[in-house]
Amino acid sequence: MKALLRFPGQCKLALAGCPVPQPGKNAVLVKTAHSVISPGTEFTQADQTRASLLQKAWQRPDLVALTVKHLKSEGFDRTRARVENRLGRPMPMGYCAVGRIEVTGENVTDLRAGQRVAIAGMGQANHAEWNQVSVNLACPVPDAVPDRKAVFATLYALALHALRQGDTSIGDQVAIIGAGLIGQLVAETARAAGVLVTVIEPDLARRKTVTGESRAVGLAKASDALQSRFDSVFICAQGKGNHRLIDDAARLCRDRGTIICVGDVAPNGRRKALYEKEIAIRQVRSYGPGRYDPNYEERGEDYPLGHVRWTIKRNMQAALDLMADGRLDPTPLITSEIDFADIADHFAKGQDPAQLATLVRYRRPENTPVKPPAPSAQTPVLTHDHVRVGLIGAGNYLGGGLLPLLQKHPKIEIAACCSQSGLAAVALSKKIDGLRMYGGANELLEDQSVNSVIITTRHDSHGELAAASILAGKNVWLEKPIAIDRTGLDLLRKTTDRTPRHIFMVGHNRRYAPMAAKLREALPTGVKQFHYRVRITPLPTNHWLHHSDQGGRTIGEISHFIDLIKSLIDRELVELNCHWIDRSAGDSIWQLRFADGSVGEVSYLHGNRGEPKEVLEVTAPNFSASLFDWKKLRVNGRIVLRNWFGQDKGQAAAIDAFSGAVLSGERPALMPSIEDEINLMARILMAANTTTAQLPN
Repeated sequence: MKALLRFPGQCKLALAGCPVPQPGKNAVLVKTAHSVISPGTEFTQADQTRASLLQKAWQRPDLVALTVKHLKSEGFDRTRARVENRLGRPMPMGYCAVGRIEVTGENVTDLRAGQRVAIAGMGQANHAEWNQVSVNLACPVPDAVPDRKAVFATLYALALHALRQGDTSIGDQVAIIGAGLIGQLVAETARAAGVLVTVIEPDLARRKTVTGESRAVGLAKASDALQSRFDSVFICAQGKGNHRLIDDAARLCRDRGTIICVGDVAPNGRRKALYEKEIAIRQVRSYGPGRYDPNYEERGEDYPLGHVRWTIKRNMQAALDLMADGRLDPTPLITSEIDFADIADHFAKGQDPAQLATLVRYRRPENTPVKPPAPSAQTPVLTHDHVRVGLIGAGNYLGGGLLPLLQKHPKIEIAACCSQSGLAAVALSKKIDGLRMYGGANELLEDQSVNSVIITTRHDSHGELAAASILAGKNVWLEKPIAIDRTGLDLLRKTTDRTPRHIFMVGHNRRYAPMAAKLREALPTGVKQFHYRVRITPLPTNHWLHHSDQGGRTIGEISHFIDLIKSLIDRELVELNCHWIDRSAGDSIWQLRFADGSVGEVSYLHGNRGEPKEVLEVTAPNFSASLFDWKKLRVNGRIVLRNWFGQDKGQAAAIDAFSGAVLSGERPALMPSIEDEINLMARILMAANTTTAQLPN
């Protein structure tokens, strides 16, 4: 399929070929009929994409600081790979469209194939021929509403949410600053609700449109309006830097009025008017409650009607019902129509102030199949001297960590890739000649020319994807954790019990690191004590590891450190206990005891950014060793190995071990069996869920 994508690294927008996505369990696959270009938001995104790298750095100083941090800890090569991966990943354009459902996810019960739906959301309702959309961002379209109107449901939902944020009711006096597309829609919905509207807009043509369609009063400047008159003022213009929009709105507000920031407005204003009138300032968060909530947007969990009356989908449904009733009509706001094939050229021309909404038409050939196209059949390629890899998942870790090593390996050929949205696969196709892109893991696993897969998806999918890969006869590299619950582990046990054995490796790369090998050689026989100090920094609040169905950050990462100690001592782990300090944060102490009497402890705690992430100390009679953040190894007071430029946590050696095992068909001694990996994760889950008592703070 084709999609309009932004390529930040290349500073351009382009129509690009992408795999047709497979809908997730809580999503639908929609064949797009129309989308609409919202000029303010989307041309701003286009300008940001075309900005130089220096301009991008100026816009995002937080990312620059993070890059410097990675440069200090990981070295130039790894940091460069991270930056190139981030800049090389394309981003979709668009956020409001309409189309027809072709496929529904297994958990979707209230939508059906063949149904027309209005769809919403950046990253979901894209300018693309096919879109995978969460069930809560797809709303059925009444028969009375044609596609060219229904495509505006998302934008009307934004306007309705803005009015609700202003507690707007019939008879209110409201002012709207800015009569771009969003300002026009806010004015129209306000008039439909029985509100008296005054619009402030310097552009004469836009003023005529809004006064003609919504019968609002139109003024050129805020100073032309009566002061202290309005119950609420909606700022639908952009306000950055030292703007005066908040001050103008404050003068217009009555005592205890409300300012509602609909556009991209920095809340800069003088205190005097805000204080004396006790004015409230409210922000509009897109189309309503549910936006940016992964439970709502990704997992399809709705808010109870009695607690949240107007969610995104309910706002969209209200807009569609009002269009069906004739009270809302976006048709006069369509100032141009283009074919999808011309959309990149449309953005290349730049923003035209005379344009409000641009309708994009998607032409569907008569012979287009109802279901998304299946991948072309692949001829099996039996090679004995190369590992032909399919990548399932292509997130930041793979792109910035594993991919450069895989590309350099002389015995590995990256043949295919699939990712959740398909966009990461598009980015990889720009780097790897001949890469086949698939819309989902099932399609990739049918490719008989791929003999091995590397799975780097989100944690809740690991067990299921690994089992499917084993059944498909593939060798598997699975990033940790092997699974996050007993269901995933049981599925793997059943799968391995009834299928021929292939190479199966979990990405516990630290056991393969040169420093780990050097330390292993130096360790004395007899009882030893291991103290592994791991200090983590907080993740962003919206990071996917915070999602309740991902098992938590600790369960996702702790096996790395337990596995390293286990590999160093090479004795049976007879006891594993977990003491939670703060389970919600992941802070915990893990205690290990081995068959020879050796003991270990992993303290996995939040620390400050100045601390090293990992310090491993090993003591025994007449012996001591310390491994300092994979940069320095000291044995009995003498530095025996040092990495001057970054860290080596063993990824390259682990990839070499995996490729060697695949080519030879023999698992090396350092690689645990799949039974050992399953048993270790089972012990971790049991320890995490058995110990409920928490240590005192």
